Amino acid sequence: MKQFIAVFVDALRLLRARALFWITLGISAVAAILYLSIGFDEEGVTLLFGVSRFDSDYLRLGSPLAEMFYLGIFSMVIVNLWLSWVAVILALITCAPVFPEFMAEGSAGVVLSKPISRLRLFFYKYLAGLLFAFLQTAVFCLIVFLAIRLRVGTWNPSVFWAVPLIVLMFSYLWAVMVAVGVRTRSVMASVLASLLVWFGAWIAKTVEEYAWTAGELGEVPAAAGSMRLSESEQESWRDRYGMLSMAYTILPKTSDTVNLLQRLITVEGEQEFALSELLNLMATGEPERDDEVEAALERHSMGFIIGSSLAFEAVILAFAAWSFCRRDY
Repeated sequence: MKQFIAVFVDALRLLRARALFWITLGISAVAAILYLSIGFDEEGVTLLFGVSRFDSDYLRLGSPLAEMFYLGIFSMVIVNLWLSWVAVILALITCAPVFPEFMAEGSAGVVLSKPISRLRLFFYKYLAGLLFAFLQTAVFCLIVFLAIRLRVGTWNPSVFWAVPLIVLMFSYLWAVMVAVGVRTRSVMASVLASLLVWFGAWIAKTVEEYAWTAGELGEVPAAAGSMRLSESEQESWRDRYGMLSMAYTILPKTSDTVNLLQRLITVEGEQEFALSELLNLMATGEPERDDEVEAALERHSMGFIIGSSLAFEAVILAFAAWSFCRRDY
């Protein structure tokens, strides 16, 4: 345990010495304050601590949909835009030098001269990067948890599901960054490789979703909304689905891992958070649940999404650990 703490403190010192570490924390604080500035009164929703407001019959102080709306902002805007994109990119760039600089001439040799195995040292360094992502996300979610209590009047611990999901999503990309960093000792190469895998996972997800929609629902996106397919075209898409979804199955499910939060967040501790209900509320003013939308969101099980992604991560980490242990220092 002492060895792990020493490795983690050393990695933390490296991160703190970089301006990007403090910039990331500063941006997180600004995003949390902006979220806290949204509130409710008897007439509707207030913004920027009451500077601006818009009236609503459904979203007002004491309304049963106020909490769902507030959680929707957290799930759809804060998580999907900030925590799973901007914050992850900043965390990857911040943590990128951890392995390349550690493996610089003489740095690793000093640590390896002490009674600690190479494999254990490798995983200690790897966990140090995950702890950085964990602390950043946990602090942010704590502020959100308190903001919900202040603005809506309820305690909702289900928002803390964002912590393990964001850390999981970060870990898929962090494993790629570590593997490339160990092999090349290049910060730039490791950052580009992780971003490339991330982009590839997004492309694979888009292709798989398009093929499933065409084959199962018989619709494809078009300039004027959507276009219906014939029975033969729909059958053709079903036949090709296995091939088109192969890359999605192999690559980590970055977006789907984060989207699991929509299944895990609850309103008032019992009612499941329904994204379709919130979307209909914002579009039409009627809080109607769209079962087709919910079924599409939940067509992949949580076990498949996380299990297949962790399998990808395990293969990449095994290769990285093997490369780290074989290298001369």
